Amino acid sequence: MKKIRSLIMSILCMSMLLFFNTVTDIEAAELKDGAIENLFIDTRPDYTIFVNRALNCISIVQQEADGTVTPVKTMVCSCGREGHETPEGIFQTSDYYDWRLMVDGTYGRYAVRFNGKILFHSVPYTETSPDTLEWEEYNLLGENASLGCVRLSVMDAKWIYDNCKPGTAVVVYSDSETAGLLEKPDAIKIPEDSPCRGWDPTDLDMYNPWFAAVNETNPAPVIGTVDEFNYMEYADTYPDLLAAFGYNREVLYMHYVLYGINEGRIATFN
Repeated sequence: MKKIRSLIMSILCMSMLLFFNTVTDIEAAELKDGAIENLFIDTRPDYTIFVNRALNCISIVQQEADGTVTPVKTMVCSCGREGHETPEGIFQTSDYYDWRLMVDGTYGRYAVRFNGKILFHSVPYTETSPDTLEWEEYNLLGENASLGCVRLSVMDAKWIYDNCKPGTAVVVYSDSETAGLLEKPDAIKIPEDSPCRGWDPTDLDMYNPWFAAVNETNPAPVIGTVDEFNYMEYADTYPDLLAAFGYNREVLYMHYVLYGINEGRIATFN
């Protein structure tokens, strides 16, 4: 509990830092003909990203106007392995890349820098092509496996890329007992013998074979984002899944994508 309170205090300190940085940036903007040039106000919510490098999970909270925080999302990740530990501390997001060349010659998708050479990004690809996923590394999500960056599924990396504006606070810490402000989600593995294993199963690319028709006589399954997924209906429709996963939105979505489609299960999306 002391650690959680300490993290909350870190949020408040970072919020003040971001506020004063914003004021400074506005004052420093170039003036021409009485107008401020290139001034853009990002209206996306103020999030804080908590990275627990001991348990390899992320909790994202939203900072409310009244100073409170609201849990938003949890993700499974892979932080740095032994000898390449992800640095602890409080940082801010800065540069954003669709694809980014990594130090080992692989490529990360939806990369977001937050501490020098340390970024959030997808599990590595051998080329800048979505069908070249290093699936063995994907199956290490939830374990320490990277060279210092924070690896995520494509779905989660893209969520940070799309929703967390530059200057978003990132708190990296270690707690081997408590996942964080939200529980750590289960990591679903890619079957070794799957013909689709070169693709991230959470990638919503229209050519992703995980979303292909079960066979030629059946239409392609309905697919949408995890936020559009009617996970409660899916769980209620299949009692075996409800017993195994409860109403865990992310895990049920991953089950549908990885197994449910090929098993002929039906899901709906809003």
